[in-house]
Amino acid sequence: MANIELDGPNKKIKVDSGDLTLDVPGDIILDADGGDVVVADGGTNILKVTNSSSDVVLQPQVDAKDIIFKQYDGTTVATVEDNGTFNVPANKLAIGGTAVTSTAAELNIMDGVTSTASELNILDGVTATASELNLLDGGTSVGSSITLADADGFVVNDGGTMKTIPASDVSAYAGGGWTKEFESTLTGDTNGTMDITTTALFDGTYDYHCIKILRCTPEQDDQSLCVRLKFGGSFATDAYYRYHMKLYDENSDSKGQSRSTNRSSIDACSGMGDATGESANGVLYYASPDETTLLKPLYMRFDYVNSAGRIAESSGVGYYANSNGALQGIRLIMLSGNGSSSGGGLGDITVAGYGLKK
Repeated sequence: MANIELDGPNKKIKVDSGDLTLDVPGDIILDADGGDVVVADGGTNILKVTNSSSDVVLQPQVDAKDIIFKQYDGTTVATVEDNGTFNVPANKLAIGGTAVTSTAAELNIMDGVTSTASELNILDGVTATASELNLLDGGTSVGSSITLADADGFVVNDGGTMKTIPASDVSAYAGGGWTKEFESTLTGDTNGTMDITTTALFDGTYDYHCIKILRCTPEQDDQSLCVRLKFGGSFATDAYYRYHMKLYDENSDSKGQSRSTNRSSIDACSGMGDATGESANGVLYYASPDETTLLKPLYMRFDYVNSAGRIAESSGVGYYANSNGALQGIRLIMLSGNGSSSGGGLGDITVAGYGLKK
């Protein structure tokens, strides 16, 4: 049987062998007015529990030693190391019951990140794949060639805001070549009129414009293609048109025709044939259609087969002298038989419009 000795002078309870068990019906309270409870082993202090302004301080008493937390089976779950590190074994950290699977190296990527919560939340709606994001990573790999179309997209920095814009914006800004604005086959009119009013051709997006007119054929032989211009919402029909035109055919260097008197339209191509293969092809050029302080001269050139079956050419320039407002449209009409359903009409015409920046 072990002996228990109360050492009053040294303030000790001594047991000469075995363990000492304190078994009481209530709680065991260690009340140290000095503020420290020290755990020792063989006279060497191992751990001190200290009251620091009611904060509890656990402090090892042997230098270069750790505080280790273990499960019942001996598995280490956390270590407070001597160097101040709180070390949790891999795959042992959970927050709110959810395991943290990131490695320390992965979490360290965030070290030094200065993004705000709002900035990071932007990523919450990102649907890009890794391959798509890797396109921004540089490198020397280049994809296969494609044929760029106006609807294809480019990513640009617009004053600090990243936007995707159509390729047509790039070509419009860069200039240096004609940009097709539209192409369409316009249905012919037996009354001999055809209107070209596509917004892109007249809204001022480009400085210069070209309209190609292909396979223009009258419904009757020996007709003249003429032009009227639209200002203020309607086509001008009064006699304020002026023009100068030159005619040539294969039998003559010049059949010269020059008119400058006020007319109700501009002659663009005279004496057109209506037979198969006698269609006319031509171009109309004009500049700054949205300008409101200048007259709008129209340059014209047509190649065709005339009513005599001869190759012919006409070229000239004309304008409407009674308005310097914004040009809003171009009307093609037939001079002879215009307004009659029985003659002077137009067949279907393919029209293409182009723009050019300075």
